[in-house]
Amino acid sequence: MNDDQVNKVESLLTKSELDNRSQELMRQFFNSIAEQPQFSKIMDLLERFPGLFENFCKCFQIKKDFLQQGKTEAEWNKFISTEKDVFDKLDD
Repeated sequence: MNDDQVNKVESLLTKSELDNRSQELMRQFFNSIAEQPQFSKIMDLLERFPGLFENFCKCFQIKKDFLQQGKTEAEWNKFISTEKDVFDKLDD
């Protein structure tokens, strides 16, 4: 990440209620997507809508807790697809 990207990420993380370990994982996540063309748009949205970032952090924490229980990434993906199916049915 360039300096501007690092500063934006740090600004968001400073406002979050994540513990140090979770913040480090978020830094790694943002670093992994920094080269994506959508990165700036994602960061702008997260900065403009603090509630969106809070929800993103909550989802991140839920996934972290899920995986710490010994579950796998495949189980997480299955769980998420099940949840998506429920919401899709509600939209019908």
